[in-house]
Amino acid sequence: MGDQCTMDLDRLREHFEIKLSAEKQLADVIDAVRDGDSNLVLLDMRGREDYQSGHINGAWSMPLAEIDARYNELPRDREVVTYCYNQHCHLSTLGALKLVKHGIAAKEMNAGWNEWIKAGLPSHLETDDSANCKGNCAL
Repeated sequence: MGDQCTMDLDRLREHFEIKLSAEKQLADVIDAVRDGDSNLVLLDMRGREDYQSGHINGAWSMPLAEIDARYNELPRDREVVTYCYNQHCHLSTLGALKLVKHGIAAKEMNAGWNEWIKAGLPSHLETDDSANCKGNCAL
């Protein structure tokens, strides 16, 4: 039983280390968005209609189905972070995985649009003036 427990603990440790290296913390994304950090490319994995009705300031729209055709649009010298509807939505995970398979070191944000908007964080809504995105949002 002791050897099995040690193996399980080793696997759990490895899992959590990998998880931490693959996720971008919400607090770090908040700081980057508020500071206008040009080293961050935030990718919205939701559909275009959802993106157009509201998204995180500066986010680019790249629905999951478009990644294979559009990944070359992404800069290789900036941090790429995906997000989707909420923290339990797998679109951001699948999007980050596709990007990594294309050689882009992507991470996923550990929260989603729902958590972002509920917290009252900087967002570009359909009713807002396009200046809210400061020219950084992209379809």
